[in-house]
Amino acid sequence: MSQFPNAQQEVQKLQQAIRQAVQLHSAGNLDGAEKIYRSILDSIPVQYDALHLLGVLKQQQGKLAEARELIEKALKSHPESAEAHSNLGVVLRALERREEAAESFARSLALNPKDAEVHYNCGTVLTELGRHEEALESYDRALGLRPDYPHALYNRGGALAELARFDEALASYDRALVSLPENVDILNNRANALATLGRFDEAIAAYDRVLALQPGYSEARENRERMLEQIQALQGDRPA
Repeated sequence: MSQFPNAQQEVQKLQQAIRQAVQLHSAGNLDGAEKIYRSILDSIPVQYDALHLLGVLKQQQGKLAEARELIEKALKSHPESAEAHSNLGVVLRALERREEAAESFARSLALNPKDAEVHYNCGTVLTELGRHEEALESYDRALGLRPDYPHALYNRGGALAELARFDEALASYDRALVSLPENVDILNNRANALATLGRFDEAIAAYDRVLALQPGYSEARENRERMLEQIQALQGDRPA
């Protein structure tokens, strides 16, 4: 019977160590957090929290192969962790293993379908795979959970543009700009949609807005020049 209090003390010590490591990790003290995670793993090599969180730390340091190995080990001991599947997806995407990343995000969402960020991340990797219809569904699910999610609105606009649904893309960009009114990437893509729709005066004003905010934004300048050349070509084709 005397072993039970000792066991309880060990559990409390472990929990305290994890809390301390998480505090250091959250504060940006990665070296301090790593020392504690590794100390825990020296005693309990399959401890889920230490494996998972050390994997997240390694991802933050750009050590992606090590991050993947650690999070996969964590999932062997805790396969029902939606968070770990999601973080593995982030690592796999960074490793450009996009099909596997999409599968990891899908596993995470099967366990917790109410995480808007994971739906967004899933949509992003599906976009990169050229699976725009599926990506659009993911962004819509993210927005169903967080209607004012500006990056989901922006990426949704991009998926709609890829599907040649430019009026809807424009509306999505406009909604994103409510939260991010000076985001030059959104403004540039909005200008592109306007140009494609033949709304040239509005497109020029939109490109000018981008260049006023960021004069060195070469893509917007090139897009504007290309559109002006297109307008001149159209005017030249008109009968006298």
